[in-house]
Amino acid sequence: MVRSGNDIIFWFLFIGFLLLLIVPPAPGSENGTKTAYTRDGIHFISKERVEENIRYEYARPGEYREVSVPLDTVVVGASTIPENLSSQKKEVKSTEEEKTPVMSNQTQPSSEHAGKYPYASASIGVLLIVGLVFFAASLFSGRHRR
Repeated sequence: MVRSGNDIIFWFLFIGFLLLLIVPPAPGSENGTKTAYTRDGIHFISKERVEENIRYEYARPGEYREVSVPLDTVVVGASTIPENLSSQKKEVKSTEEEKTPVMSNQTQPSSEHAGKYPYASASIGVLLIVGLVFFAASLFSGRHRR
């Protein structure tokens, strides 16, 4: 049974769509809410920002309460504190790191962003597969034009 290029493209797209439906939703999105922290019930911040505020003594432990807010609520994330405001321990640590020789061709994995994008590798894989499918489909469709 010979199939046309359009049939092949349709089936590849159909299978790709089914694969996208199989991917589980992000944590917390199943009930339409996300976790935030607040003092007044009006302004919401992330857990990282709460920890940062306590560390730099902008707030005291127990001052914030955990609440569930709708997904479209603006939640302020952690900020970037300039180095000149950091503690003496960080300065000592950075001088120790400067003394330790590091080879330029070595790369160390960053665990900092590991939890931020849990589906990044799966999304990249799906994009690669879809690209290969379109490439193969274009090859098959070009064969019939000759």
